[in-house]
Amino acid sequence: MLDNKAVLAIIPARGGSKGIPRKNVRFLADKPLISYSIRNALASKYIDKVIVSTDDMEIGHIAEMFGANTLRRPDKLATDKVPLDPVINHAVNVLEKQSKINYDLVVTLQATCPLLSTKTIDNAIEKFLNNDIDTLLSVVDDRHLTWTKKGGKYIPNYEERKNRQYLSPNYRETGGIVITKRKFITNNSRFGKKIDLIEMLETEAIDIDTEMDWWIAEKLLKRKKIIIRVDGYKKIGLGHIYRTLLLANRLIDHEFLFVSKSEHNLGVNIIKAHNYPVLTFEKNVELKKIIEQYKPDIVINDILDTPEDYIKYLNKRDIFVVNFEDMGEGAKKANLVINALYTEKYPLNNHYWGKAYYCLREEFYLLNPKKVSEEVKEILLTFGGTDSNNYTGRIIKLINDLNLDGIKITIIVGLGYERMDSLKKKIDSFNIDVEIRQNVSDISRYMKKADIVITSAGRTVYEIASIGTPTIVLAQNNRELRHTFACADNGIINLGLGYEVSDREIKDTLLNLVKDYKLRKKCNYLMLKNDLKFGINNVLNLIFKEHEKWKG
Repeated sequence: MLDNKAVLAIIPARGGSKGIPRKNVRFLADKPLISYSIRNALASKYIDKVIVSTDDMEIGHIAEMFGANTLRRPDKLATDKVPLDPVINHAVNVLEKQSKINYDLVVTLQATCPLLSTKTIDNAIEKFLNNDIDTLLSVVDDRHLTWTKKGGKYIPNYEERKNRQYLSPNYRETGGIVITKRKFITNNSRFGKKIDLIEMLETEAIDIDTEMDWWIAEKLLKRKKIIIRVDGYKKIGLGHIYRTLLLANRLIDHEFLFVSKSEHNLGVNIIKAHNYPVLTFEKNVELKKIIEQYKPDIVINDILDTPEDYIKYLNKRDIFVVNFEDMGEGAKKANLVINALYTEKYPLNNHYWGKAYYCLREEFYLLNPKKVSEEVKEILLTFGGTDSNNYTGRIIKLINDLNLDGIKITIIVGLGYERMDSLKKKIDSFNIDVEIRQNVSDISRYMKKADIVITSAGRTVYEIASIGTPTIVLAQNNRELRHTFACADNGIINLGLGYEVSDREIKDTLLNLVKDYKLRKKCNYLMLKNDLKFGINNVLNLIFKEHEKWKG
């Protein structure tokens, strides 16, 4: 009750639906369709009583199971030709007579609008009571370029063609909510003279009438709220950003929000450029505030090692936690850890690793496999976003020493590479054909064009393997040494920790690969035996399967 006004909610639910037989009692997602409107009405701050008017015993039984009262509807009011006005009038009259209560407001809620929220219902009631209104209807802004037919001709309902956002509003009734003062309810109407509208979200306005409506509603009800916690900056590169963007491209069935540290604007700007929602924070207390306001079902962390207290905080909030490449203390508390790069020292129940979970970027799906040429004409050097050990500078000097006549050298460095000036000076003193590129957006093209690639032992190895270009690997650190995919079994020549490998071994290995066509053919064959195009699907299937198991 609000302002001493008695509020009655009536949910009409007929048993003889034809478009979708027995739709009111059919399970939508995991509950009968009618249960959603009952649940939302009962949760309202202002509704005093919830009645389901039905001609069907099964509907009545299910309605009572979910907490509603039921009222038997006469058969003459249960045909598909009867409008709702006499149905509502009958329910109000019978209920007032039985209960000896005179209601002030009557709220009609459709059983076929399962996505209509309690918050919207309460907002509608508040608007009604705070304004001089007789009847309030829920609507959506359905502005489009529309046409009508007059005298056998099609005529536009507009004077000027404009983009949708510049058209005048065009409000369509949803039927989800009708609020009326009691005195205006009759057999023929529920409308007073003072009519107002309340605009709803398009998702809440879905009224299930067809199988397509049902499919859309079920998709939306199963939708998860996901926070993607990720950073990208010069020191760690942008691989984490691009992986989570790849996930976002496949999460269209769900609602998600990117969250990054404000100091790492390099990654933030890339997310914004892809038109995805992103919030930033400076301190952990701000991150927690974002999480508490958004109320995610799942948090995906792609920030490398996580602290235990952060994961415990998420655990306490009943959030399913997914971490990528996490080898920190927080990994032991996460619900799921996915690591395509580094193998584990010992297996944990919540850890999945290996090539089956590598998320290959879309640009690599579009390329045909590499065909190895008998003659090496181009070598590509690419050592990640920062190249912390400056392998680029070291390897280009060794190549210069080898006097590989007629071979072009392409160098690709990331935004975090800090030795560009000295690299250019060094190259100027060499007698070799070198092209330098920084932070390219189409690296796959360079990888395929090259005859040999020399790189670090990170995720780039997977990308090259998906193309099949023979590759020599030098690990930047001990963490990269655990990247077991980068091995001879997969066609990768891995020399180990780069700064421990002698110049002589690097030169001999490269020279041998340049001269040995059969070896390059074998590397290509072994690389392409690995089908890496299913990794993203494996990751998403794993996340949602484990989330469902976790929910119980």
